[in-house]
Formats: sequence, C-alpha cells, structure tokens
Amino acid sequence: MKISTSALFLFTGVCLSASAPPGEPLTLAAALATALQNNPSLQAYAFESRAAEALIEQAGFRPNPTLNVALENFAGTGTHRGIDRLESTVQASQTLERGGKRDKRVTLAGRERDAAAKEYAVRRAEVLATTAAAFVDTLAAQQRLALAAEPLKLARETVGAVDVRVKAAVASPAESARARAALAAAQAEYARAEAGLLAARLALAATWGGRPTDVPALSGQLHVPDALPAEEAFLGNISGHPRLDLQATVVSGRRAALDLEHAQAVQDVTVGGGVRFLRDGSDAAFVAGVSVPLPVRNRNQGNIRAARETLAGAEQTARAVEIGLRTAFTAAWQDLKAAHTVAQNLRHDALPATEEAYAVVRGAYERGVLPLIDVLDAQRALVALRRELLGAEAAYVAAFARIAALTDPAYTTVTTLISQP
Repeated sequence: MKISTSALFLFTGVCLSASAPPGEPLTLAAALATALQNNPSLQAYAFESRAAEALIEQAGFRPNPTLNVALENFAGTGTHRGIDRLESTVQASQTLERGGKRDKRVTLAGRERDAAAKEYAVRRAEVLATTAAAFVDTLAAQQRLALAAEPLKLARETVGAVDVRVKAAVASPAESARARAALAAAQAEYARAEAGLLAARLALAATWGGRPTDVPALSGQLHVPDALPAEEAFLGNISGHPRLDLQATVVSGRRAALDLEHAQAVQDVTVGGGVRFLRDGSDAAFVAGVSVPLPVRNRNQGNIRAARETLAGAEQTARAVEIGLRTAFTAAWQDLKAAHTVAQNLRHDALPATEEAYAVVRGAYERGVLPLIDVLDAQRALVALRRELLGAEAAYVAAFARIAALTDPAYTTVTTLISQP
C-alpha cells in the first residue's frame, strides 16, 4: 500500500510529539521528535508531495478535441468577389493515443510520486542522523564542562591552602604564584568548555530551527560498555536503509520512462468529421478524415536510447549506493572499536594508577615531604587523562550514533547506551 508524503508528515506529527516539557532534561528521543516536527527542510517536502499528486492527475488526461472552422471562396475576384460564393466547413477532430501512452504516463507520474516520498524518507534519516550527532556532541560538551569544573574548584582550594601556608611561613611565595597560575589555566579551560557547550547547543538547536537558549540540560551519560556489540546484528540491517529504497524507486521510474518512450514511438491517429455548407443552393454535406504521421525519419529512437542509458545509470548508482553505505558502516565500526579499546585501557588501567599517584603526591605535600610543583604536575596529569577518557567515550558514542544512522532508524540502541548508569 502506498502512503503519500502528506500522510507521512501527519503520522510523524502524531507519533513523535515527545518534546521535553519545559524545565526537564532533554532526552535523545525528545530531540529527535522535535527535529522531525520543526525542521524547515522536512516541512518543505509537503509541497513536493502535493506537486507529485497534481502531476499524476495531469498525466491521466487525454488530448483535447480540436474544432476547425474553414471559410472558402470569398473576397476573391470575378464571380468570387465578396461572399456570394462563400463556403464553410465546421469540423471536429480527436487524436486517439496508441501504444498505451496514457497508462504509461500515469505509471511514470506514480513512480515520481513514490520517489518524492522516498526522498522525504532519506531527508528524514539525514535530519535524524544530524540531530543524533549534535545531541552526542552537546552531551560530550556538557560533560566536558562538568569535568572542567572539578580542576577549577580544586585550583581555587589549592590557592587558598597555599596562601595559608605562605602566611604561616611554611611555604614560599613561589608556591603561591604557581597555584595562581594553575588557577588561571583552570579558568581558561572552563571558559573554553563553556564556549564549546554553547556551540554544540547552537548546532543541536539548528536541527529544529531553534536557538541555543531553547536547549535545556541533556539527559544521558556517555557510556562505553565492557564488550562490543555483535557487528553482524547491525550489518544485516543496512538493506533497509532509505537510500536503497529511494534508488530502487528511481530505477523503477527509469523503467517506466523507457516504457513511455517506446510508447511515444507508436504513431497516434487523428480522426475528424464535420459539415460543409455549400453556398450554391444552400446545400450541405458531411466531411470526414483520418490522419496518421508517417514514421519515416523520427521514430523517437533518440529518446528511447537516452532513456535506456539513464536506466542503466540508475541501476549502476543503486550498486554504488549500497557499496557506499557498507563502506560508511565499516569506517564507523572501526572508529567504534578503536574508541572502545582506548576507553577500556584508560578507565581500567591508566586512570586508577593516575588517581593513586595523585593521592600519594597530595598526601606527601600535605605532610611537607614534596613541593607544590609535584602536586600540580600530578593534578595536570590526572585532568588530562580524564579529558582523554571523556574524548574516547564521546568518540565511541558518536561512532555508535553513525552506525545507528545506517542500521537503526529509531535510534533505540543509542538511547539505551546513553541511558545506562
């Protein structure tokens, strides 16, 4: 059963009105629904649908009849001067299409309508992919800002503690200067994180034509599971991608266009009939005629050959689209595996060791065994490692979202991933 694009718009509006209430965190599902409802480019496709329906209506019309009125033997010379010998003929003619042209026109227009619906599905998938990627980037920027707040708080506490030690003549003024320099660096990093979050919110809001201030805090957590999912479970779903459906519809439309061009090679017949009024004696007589073009030179062979080549190109493009989708999947999967390896190594090996080293150095400094510079070095190493871990987690979830864009149009796998504690 065919579903028009207008109906698909209505279905989308009814089923995906899951926008987050004001003041509540924005979920991925709500962001996707908002983008589908308000994305300007998707709304424009409603006009394409109505235009396609109008073309189907136009394709079904038969040629109009023709009324011919001919006047003869008037305004001449001699006995034909004036209108004394005027003769007139009133005739109606109708072109009869042969070769099934009308049915083939309707079929082609229907294929073009189907292609318009498939194009909407492709654009819809692109909007979802862009929104999911922007959501992941914003979630990462949100966590990056929270991560930057920790060393900033610690740097402020360190400055206060060092000032107390300097006043008590336990630490040198140089340590106070180092602590203030570390605070300035932490403030700069926090400012960069704030700017990054604003830019990410701007990109996310743009998917539904909104403003960055319209984006509340996001609900979710970047998460890397201990084990990778099964690649085969995703790869088998590529065959249902909207781009493949669109290209299959394009191939079908090219075949319909070729059929129509073959039909155009069949010559139409024009039949006509009417009445001729004879001036002499006021007599009248019926006239009739049939005309058929002689296909001596033009047999529509050029258009047929062009349609055949266009069909071959569309079939080749279908194979190229499938190869492109599988290549994109492979690239995303390799990025997923790399990010998973990095995140697991950092979380299970490097991070515990770095946290332990920082705790040891911090305790030694508080006991007066180590100088402040060692504490700052250990602190920078820990912050850098946590930032690197967050980057690996963001890369993993971003790659997972790219895979979902190819294999999971509902993005249930990504929603489940970022919803885990």
